[in-house]
Amino acid sequence: MPDLPEIILLTNDRGERVGFEPVASVPWNDQTYLILRPVTPMEGADEGDAFVFSVSQVDGDGDEDSGSFLSMVTDDATIDAVFDLYEKGLSS
Repeated sequence: MPDLPEIILLTNDRGERVGFEPVASVPWNDQTYLILRPVTPMEGADEGDAFVFSVSQVDGDGDEDSGSFLSMVTDDATIDAVFDLYEKGLSS
């Protein structure tokens, strides 16, 4: 995976663009996950909260249809595993 940008802009359910700061890229179970922290406060999230997103590669017909696709992970077991791997990496 290439270097992460300073800010990643994603579109939420309401069509609003939300900026996220990349914290880490974590490979696990043949999948890449990103831990992202919102750059501005989000409704329902405490300051400093981070979220886990899965990364999927999409190959479309043109450049605008190809690239990485991020999906927020909602499975607690996956979220816990990704954060555990991240924390173990910090202590290594």
